[in-house]
Amino acid sequence: MEEKYLRIIIYITGFVALYTFLAIRIFPLMNAVLNEKMDQETQDFNKFGDLYYFSCISEFQEEFPSKVRKYRYSEDNPDISSADILTYGDSFFDIIFTKSIPERLSDTLNSEVYSYVTQNPTHSNPFCLLNISEYPPVSNQKYFIYETVERNIPAKFSNEFDPNCTVINETTFSKIYNQLLNIIFRTNSENLYEVILKQSYLTHRTYSYIATLKFKLFGYISPLTSKYKTGNKPWLFYDKEYDSDPGSFYYNYSDDEIDMFANNIGKLRDELLNRYNLKLVFFPIPNKYTLYHRFINNDPYNEFLPRLYKELDSRQIQYVDVYHEFKNNKDTLYYGTDTHWNSKGIDIALSLLIENMDLHYSLSLNN
Repeated sequence: MEEKYLRIIIYITGFVALYTFLAIRIFPLMNAVLNEKMDQETQDFNKFGDLYYFSCISEFQEEFPSKVRKYRYSEDNPDISSADILTYGDSFFDIIFTKSIPERLSDTLNSEVYSYVTQNPTHSNPFCLLNISEYPPVSNQKYFIYETVERNIPAKFSNEFDPNCTVINETTFSKIYNQLLNIIFRTNSENLYEVILKQSYLTHRTYSYIATLKFKLFGYISPLTSKYKTGNKPWLFYDKEYDSDPGSFYYNYSDDEIDMFANNIGKLRDELLNRYNLKLVFFPIPNKYTLYHRFINNDPYNEFLPRLYKELDSRQIQYVDVYHEFKNNKDTLYYGTDTHWNSKGIDIALSLLIENMDLHYSLSLNN
């Protein structure tokens, strides 16, 4: 009898192990066992703020508004060649809890606004998109809005963008070969195994209970969100915004680094104008920690954005100053347990963007 039970346990364990191995390689199999369904493209969850999922501690479990459609996937997102305004951004232009800036810009100006989003700072060269799209120089000058969060500026602008960037199309054989390699040696497999541990039907409640207990008894929380505030309105902060690396609140930028970023933004402006007759609007978004670290400390800001603004001004580069408006606003403009701005923040940022566009240039915004 004991041998029978042991055999059953071995079979069950083997099945679970095999299913887990396949699940991280076949997305529908993974989502089938998850307590909350995951977005395939971003590998994110949407019920709570994105920072909650690092630890799954109930103290920071705030429900968010229902997910809305992504504008860039909808039929309202025009073809890049026919758009009146082009936007190139990160997750701040792709927020899922309310309408994104590109969609609101389209509605407000009654214009065709094209939205492209990449959340990988190493994939930040807009010329790759323009060249692969065979975007032609336009006779009537158009806006090109380049949005990026503060923490990614060093990664994106430490080097010049290659204006001749091309994307090599894979052959059918190479596509199949690469897909097979990804099945066998799944990229990001460790993170996906962790997702199953945290979010599967079998383990989610237990994992969350243990994580919450460890936090209450010992103050343990994921090092990725080690700065936080508990209470009725909890706050979590992302470590890339407060560590000692470039892009963080505490990094000490040299004058040469600020000059380098501004010079490369200026070269982006010049190439967009010369090659495509596109007018750059640089749209840097402050880190959440930059604005709201006051909830946990009084540490002085390294003044990265104001210093960068000064250099952009000296080069006559058009940009939107979100930092000072957000800093002086009495409302809370970011979510407490998410890295992104809320609808109030989007409203103010959109107003600043439109005001800035009208103030500096006389381009036609409405056909």
